[in-house]
Amino acid sequence: MLPPTPALSPLQHRLLRELDLSDLPAPDTGAASFAARGLDADEVRDALPALLWSGLVEQRGGAGGDLALTPSGAAALYAAECDELAARLGAVASFADTVARGAAPRPAGYALKRLAEGAWTLEQAEAHVTAAEEQPRR
Repeated sequence: MLPPTPALSPLQHRLLRELDLSDLPAPDTGAASFAARGLDADEVRDALPALLWSGLVEQRGGAGGDLALTPSGAAALYAAECDELAARLGAVASFADTVARGAAPRPAGYALKRLAEGAWTLEQAEAHVTAAEEQPRR
């Protein structure tokens, strides 16, 4: 059994995803590299101590060295992504109840697509179908 992983903030999750693609320079020396990825170097600098302390990220070559994802960091990233996908799949399965109640196919199909993409919550998808059912037919 895997040891429990800490809950990741959205910034930590995003940073781990970036580090999964490639190592990054330290925020003090590579602010442009973070800006190119849509990350704020100051925010990364603030989030970094917790990631280093928890062993999810390592800094190679001392304080100014490159940041790299550790095996524990990769496991935490994949666990968080698995949790997100499991929640999304659960919402899709719950939405099947809405469709089974006889929802109109076009709004239900669109809502299902947005829900599966993660663009909508279950509540938004159900509200879309309900609103479409309340509109007069042409």
